Amino acid sequence: MRTNELRKSIPEITERMLLRHLRDMTGAGILERHQEQGLPLRVRYSLTPYGRTLVPVLDVLCLWGREHLKRDPST
Repeated sequence: MRTNELRKSIPEITERMLLRHLRDMTGAGILERHQEQGLPLRVRYSLTPYGRTLVPVLDVLCLWGREHLKRDPST
């Protein structure tokens, strides 16, 4: 995804925090950063093979979150 697409898909995040997390995940080998030639500068991110190993874990976490979204915190 391009940086702008990521920013739009997570409206609650600031640009600074998004870029910090993208940089951290790139450094950890989870994402690859692809810079396209030309102006304006375009940057795109994709999962590395290592990053794709997280997909099953994230799927389970998302499922858990959806199932417990309406849970009464007092119970």
